[in-house]
Amino acid sequence: MIAHCELSGLLRPSKTNNLFGATPVQQAHFVQKLSLRARQTVAATAAAAARGGNAVRKPREENVAGEFYVDHTCIDCDTCRWMDPATYDRVGNMSAVVRQPQTPEEREKAMQALITCPTFSIHARQKSDEVRAVVDGMPIPVEGCPNVYHCGFSSKDSFGSTAYLIVRKSGNILVDSPRFDKHLLKQIQNLGGAKYHFLTHQDDVAGHDKWHEALGTERIIHATETNSSQGTDEVEVQLEGEGPWQLPDGSQDIELIHTPGHTDGSVVLLFKPASVLFSGDHMGVSRRLGRLAVFTTYSSDTALQARSVEKLRQYNFLHVLPGHGRRAHFKDAEDREQQIQLCLA
Repeated sequence: MIAHCELSGLLRPSKTNNLFGATPVQQAHFVQKLSLRARQTVAATAAAAARGGNAVRKPREENVAGEFYVDHTCIDCDTCRWMDPATYDRVGNMSAVVRQPQTPEEREKAMQALITCPTFSIHARQKSDEVRAVVDGMPIPVEGCPNVYHCGFSSKDSFGSTAYLIVRKSGNILVDSPRFDKHLLKQIQNLGGAKYHFLTHQDDVAGHDKWHEALGTERIIHATETNSSQGTDEVEVQLEGEGPWQLPDGSQDIELIHTPGHTDGSVVLLFKPASVLFSGDHMGVSRRLGRLAVFTTYSSDTALQARSVEKLRQYNFLHVLPGHGRRAHFKDAEDREQQIQLCLA
């Protein structure tokens, strides 16, 4: 049996490629306003549907023989590759299994990537109890970042963006939106739920309404990122101006920093106790460069984005957890400064 089919309702692809539940007319109108990253999401999802969508799941010939494989509906979002680079890599214009996991630890990482895949394009012939054990271990603690968890369960409507959960005494924070899933919901509730749902920008908000309804979150986004098509015009806290801002309760451990460039209203979150910067689509480690970078291809204003990177030099953080791209971990402040200088070069 295929892992995606073994647990009823656990790992089941959506029956629709509809964007955020909008009507076709709403979708057409909204796509014109999307950032380049978001338009890529729409195009990739449509391309996957054109290749057969959920009807016929064909293993790619580029996979090595074995239990795990990637099918032809992959949208090349890079999620599995950064989560488990030992198992998955880019072959052609999609991901493929380039090495079968051998040890229990390797199998767990490969399965975490399988579960996180936004298009359900990764499969494995596994026992259902193994799948459930991995699901029960999510969200995944982020190594070196106490009280920070990777939610997994990425959404195709956000092109596989990464969502996180910050666990704190004064109220947990969900950072951007994972795919809504009842099993993930239960695990988040077991960790104390979420008081706030911080949305870095418009590209990575898919499902925010479902999480709000399930957890009773107070959502936060910059006002320039809101619109009726995504339902973000109903977000409770809409940030105005250039910031920085605190949470509505005045907590001192969190700072929200305006970083326009990718989009006009992009905002990053600094979690001071763990020295973590949640950067959204502002910056992350480039696979090609192997260092901190901004993704200029997806920037609405590269000069403005560079100034936003410059602004971050005044803040103290040792970890960058992006919505897209790989994570950055700095040895110390000097290492961070060197990386930012390279990013600006």
